[in-house]
Amino acid sequence: MKLIHDVSGTALVTNYSRARLVNLSKDLYAHLWVTPESILLSDELSHNVYPYDDINLGLRNRFFLDHINKFASVNENSVIISIGAGFDNYPFLAKSDSHFIEIDLPNIINYKEHKIIEWIKDKKLPKRNIEFIAIDLNNQAQRLIMKEKLKTAIKDKPSFVLMEGLTYYLKSEILSEIFAILREIQNIGSLVTFDYWKPDALEYPVMRRLKDFLNNKFGSSGENWNLFDGLYIKSIEGYTEIESSDIAQLEMVYSETRVLQGDDNKIPGHYAVLQRVD
Repeated sequence: MKLIHDVSGTALVTNYSRARLVNLSKDLYAHLWVTPESILLSDELSHNVYPYDDINLGLRNRFFLDHINKFASVNENSVIISIGAGFDNYPFLAKSDSHFIEIDLPNIINYKEHKIIEWIKDKKLPKRNIEFIAIDLNNQAQRLIMKEKLKTAIKDKPSFVLMEGLTYYLKSEILSEIFAILREIQNIGSLVTFDYWKPDALEYPVMRRLKDFLNNKFGSSGENWNLFDGLYIKSIEGYTEIESSDIAQLEMVYSETRVLQGDDNKIPGHYAVLQRVD
C-alpha cells in the first residue's frame, strides 16, 4: 500500500509524527527522515482524519522500544528482527549491541541503507550491527528466501521479532505463513510482538475517516484490511500470548494526555507479545 511503502515521502510520515513528540516516542533520530512531502501529507491527515497521530505513533514507538530493550537486557547475543521495518530507528535507539535485521521492500531497504551509511559516516547516527534484507512479503518465493536468511542469522540465539504497522496490510494467509516460518526458526523463549486492528475497527469514527481518505487519495480503502482478534492469536501454533494491551492503556502508562480514552478520538490499535513455546 503506497501510504506506507512509497519512498517518495508517504512512508516517512510516521517519523514526522514521532519527531514532534520526542519525549514520548524516545525517537531521537526520527527528524532525520522528515521530508517536505511527509510534512504535507501529515498535515493533510491531521486536518482531514486524525489530529492525534503524533500521540498514537509516539506511544507505538515507545511500546516496541521498551520491549526491545527489556528483551536485549536479559538475552545476550540476541537477534532483533523488524519485518516491515519502514524507516524505524530501533537499532540506534536500543540500548544493545544486538544483531539487528531490517526487512522491507527493495525500494525501502535500498533507500534506508544508503541514508544510514551516509549518516553514520557523518556521525549523525551511531554504528550498529545491521543486516538489511530486501523482499516482497507478498511473494512466496521471497518469503522462503527470508526464512533461510533468518535461519542462518538466528541459529541457536534468542530472537525478538517486531511487526509494526504491518499485520493489517497483509493477507491473512500470508501473515499465518510468516508465523509458521517464525515458529520453525525461533528458539524456545524468543518473542514476537506486533500491533493489530480488531474486526470492529471500522466502527470507530477515525477509522471510517481514514478509510475514506485512503480511498479518495490513493484509490485504496479499508475493505482489504486484515482484521483479527484474540481468537486468531490463540490459534497461532507454537506461541503463547504473554502480554496484551491497547492504545488507550499505553496512553495511561506513558503519557499525561487522556485524549485516546474515548472511542471518538483514537485509531484502535491493539498490541500483543507472544513467546515461542514447545
